[in-house]
Amino acid sequence: MQKYIETDFPIGVLSLLAERESWRKEVYRPVYYIHKWWARRIGSVFRGIIIGACLDNKSDFFSAFYGKNNFSELTVLDPFMGSGVTIGEATKLGCRAIGRDINPVATTIVKAALSKYTIDEVHKEYSSIEKNVKNKIQRYYQTLGTKGELYEVLYYFHVKYLDCPKCKNEIELFRSRIFSKNAVPKKDPSARSLCPHCGSINHINYDAISVSCDTCSKEYNPQSGTVRKALVDCPHCKESFKLVDYMKKISAPLSTKIYAKMVLTSDGQKRYEIVNEFDHKILREISEQYNSIKDRFPLVKIEQGYNTNQVIKHNYSTWIEMFSERQLLSIWYFMKAISDIEDIKLRRLFACLFSGVLEFNNLFCSFKGEGTGAVRHMFSHHILKPELMPIEANIWGTKKSSGSFSTLYKSRILNAINYKASPTEIQIINGKSIKRDSINNPIQVDIADTYAEFNAHKASVYLSQGDSSTFDIPDKLVDIVITDPPFFDNVHYSQLADFFYYWLNQILDISSNTTTRDPAEVQDTDSVLFAKKLTSVFDECNRVLRDDGLFIFTYHHSRHEGWVALHEAIRQAGFVCIQTYPIKAEMSVSMPLQQAKTPIHLDLVIVCKKQETSKTNLIEQNIIQNAIAAASEQIKELGNYIDISLGDAKVSLMGRLLCELSLLGELDRELNLLMNSEGRINELLEKIVGETKNTVYKLKSQPTQMNLFEQAGEYLPNKALHSDGNSAHYRR
Repeated sequence: MQKYIETDFPIGVLSLLAERESWRKEVYRPVYYIHKWWARRIGSVFRGIIIGACLDNKSDFFSAFYGKNNFSELTVLDPFMGSGVTIGEATKLGCRAIGRDINPVATTIVKAALSKYTIDEVHKEYSSIEKNVKNKIQRYYQTLGTKGELYEVLYYFHVKYLDCPKCKNEIELFRSRIFSKNAVPKKDPSARSLCPHCGSINHINYDAISVSCDTCSKEYNPQSGTVRKALVDCPHCKESFKLVDYMKKISAPLSTKIYAKMVLTSDGQKRYEIVNEFDHKILREISEQYNSIKDRFPLVKIEQGYNTNQVIKHNYSTWIEMFSERQLLSIWYFMKAISDIEDIKLRRLFACLFSGVLEFNNLFCSFKGEGTGAVRHMFSHHILKPELMPIEANIWGTKKSSGSFSTLYKSRILNAINYKASPTEIQIINGKSIKRDSINNPIQVDIADTYAEFNAHKASVYLSQGDSSTFDIPDKLVDIVITDPPFFDNVHYSQLADFFYYWLNQILDISSNTTTRDPAEVQDTDSVLFAKKLTSVFDECNRVLRDDGLFIFTYHHSRHEGWVALHEAIRQAGFVCIQTYPIKAEMSVSMPLQQAKTPIHLDLVIVCKKQETSKTNLIEQNIIQNAIAAASEQIKELGNYIDISLGDAKVSLMGRLLCELSLLGELDRELNLLMNSEGRINELLEKIVGETKNTVYKLKSQPTQMNLFEQAGEYLPNKALHSDGNSAHYRR
């Protein structure tokens, strides 16, 4: 019997759920957010994929989605495990699960997230770390107030500086003299600016263009700095020069200096202050102590690469150069305490917490502003981006800190453990998101280290690190493969993950390698090489998959060659594409989406099977017409729930085209047609959006008294609904 996902999938309802979950993913599924990983998929979607792949096509999808399940007879494999979403969702549904990833950071994160712990044993280790390091660290984050009182420092504000190549005077590299404003300045227009004449802090409006300093009374424009895009303007001799040219003439990264701080007063108020002699004294003490231990940090070179070249050109050559001496001294105390934890599972858990804290505590972080989490972490743009005005946060943390060890322990570790004990699902009722509990199996698993151990039923989960083109699994023993492969020209995971690996490896002794890069990593800027690597993994999935099993993965790409490479990999590995479903993928306001010319909010769920096909006499016109018709219906359905972009329409169209091409049964002919269709496809995209835009229904503009499934029943045809709001059947 066919599985549910082979004939249907509730893309509209799941996209609505996914959009809600994307707003607060770390709240709705904290188990996948104990540590940074890139391109994490949305849990509700992958839950839906697994359920759709496990149920037969006569089943009630939403009764299963919001019901108790036990698919213990089925084994799910994810060869690109990443942050472990597939493994965690499969475990909640009672499946047996196998995960593998070539990157040791990913494998370490997932093992830490899914291993068994009790709150008591975890908190005992946290208390021990707190006892050993808190006071040592916090003394470096204190300052003396104007009346002699000691305050905790929340954040130090840094600026990079250099000597003018012409007049040799020092230039502080401010893009603007405004260093703090509200995250929503039109709501709260107050801001803080630094006087360029005397260094005093002035309380101003964020859009002010002329300010008289409260201290020296001199006028200045707070919007102006010494940096204009790529140029540096010397305020002394008026010389202008390119920063990139300056960096080529020196051998080290630019130094920073602290010009302001935010303190926490005894009554819990935040206050901005300038740097004083007490702060300089602390810095001298830190420098002395750091010099006594700095040789204990191994000098691992940052290797050249697509992402790492961004920092190498700013003369960063080792990972420790990304930190201040205060941060490195604090890091040393953390590493000593965590390395002393005897239980490897707990040591791994706290190593991941510590590693994740470093994302918010380095000199690549910046200030997001008041009214939000203050620290903009170093990977907010999915790249390594040096900051001219970095922020240094209190790494242990206070009650009002952002991204600190103590706050992330509560928000990441404790929340993840509580979620694992009783995993919830998001449901939307009367327009509000609620958490449904008592419907999932707990994520309390023993993790096998070998397939033999897993096969002997000693564990329900088997996780391994290595090349997924070679498994230690016998032929045809996996029921379903569900995964999310990398994109060929997007984020280079290993280059970014090396930042975390440097620190994790010192605590956990993961490998003798100094990098997570691997020649077999399915990541390449060359689409031909990418297709070859992807094919090798897909081919291995074919080998271990049962003959009647499903091979399902999510994918999207803006460039046509990405789709060509994907289709080649699918077909070369012996699969045919039988269904594709566009579905909500990423938070609509995420930084990469905002910066994209044609943003893509959708993933494509691609359903494949092993299948022999014979050559057909289908012609190009019929293939494209069929793809357009199917894609138009999908976009119309999705438009009832979420906004659709031109890039989203292309995702849907390319998916339907993959299915139609598979019917040809002749790879050379399929690839030739696909490669030559780019221009035609781009012409047809606006037609798809144009045909559906007049019927697109914007859910957010409608009254919210109906619950989610009543909305589904009214705006999607041919569904019978139970009175409790659960759909009995979901069919086109």
